[in-house]
Amino acid sequence: MVKQIIREQYQSKVNQLVDITEVARPKEGWVRTLRKALGMSGPQLAKRLGVSKSQVSQMERMEVEGRITLKQLRRVADSLECDLMYALVPRKPVGIMVSDRAREKAQKLVAKTDVQMKLEAQQLSGEQLKTQIEVEVDRLVREMPRNLWED
Repeated sequence: MVKQIIREQYQSKVNQLVDITEVARPKEGWVRTLRKALGMSGPQLAKRLGVSKSQVSQMERMEVEGRITLKQLRRVADSLECDLMYALVPRKPVGIMVSDRAREKAQKLVAKTDVQMKLEAQQLSGEQLKTQIEVEVDRLVREMPRNLWED
């Protein structure tokens, strides 16, 4: 019960980010976009950072290429009087991700059991298989076994 409450608190926190996907990274990257929005030149940003203009250009390129480090971004953000927000944004609510994974596992488990039952001439109907999968999904979501995310 306590584990479930804690998991729900984590899910609630992460689910707040689902709507943030509407904010897409600008084509030029955030650093260059914000610098231009502020009317700041590359050399001016370089001076604030204590680096060369070419290093600023390199950082902007690295951001676009996905090679800039969080440390570098944090430093640039500070020099632009910004906060760096770092997050892993789920593509859908976490509860749905868990249910989807539980469904995958349940289908495999039920299919494996069904093979054994066929061998013993105790095969379930299509409707019974669907019902058994749903029962297994509910169990997996409720119990959250350690192997849920193992293949």
